[in-house]
Amino acid sequence: MSWFKALSIILLLAVAGCGDFKVRTLSGGEFDKIASIQVVGSSGRIGQIYTRQLKDQLMIDPVITPTHRLKSKLSVSSASTLSVVGSSSNLKKMTMSASFTLTNLTTGKMELTESISTKATLGSISSYYGQDVSESQGQERLAKLLADRVANRMQLFFITRYN
Repeated sequence: MSWFKALSIILLLAVAGCGDFKVRTLSGGEFDKIASIQVVGSSGRIGQIYTRQLKDQLMIDPVITPTHRLKSKLSVSSASTLSVVGSSSNLKKMTMSASFTLTNLTTGKMELTESISTKATLGSISSYYGQDVSESQGQERLAKLLADRVANRMQLFFITRYN
């Protein structure tokens, strides 16, 4: 098994050495810009979970005067039962999307308008109660995942903008 570890390390070093990939932390200015985003809350339970996760990921500082406003709109769609070869199924495919706009508060100009979506398969439980719980938990997980992705997009926006 040691030859496998040695080969893996050699391949990892070779791949890492061939790329021009740099990893760095946010600078102070970038961190301040991201922390000064005013996040507008979304409605409903899923919207509250999304907004809370987004604020946590962006590390919003309420003391800093906001320079940008981030508005998001969540939409959820559940497709009908997925087919499994040779038998019926209780599985559903859920898609959740977040459309968001980032507006500069000093100029009033929209600087970023995008949409991010993600999918999940759920409902393998046969009871109706279990399917309802599976759907609500699936929505909560997807809302948190979308919030993480939107936060990452905000970080990338400010990093690329000032470099």
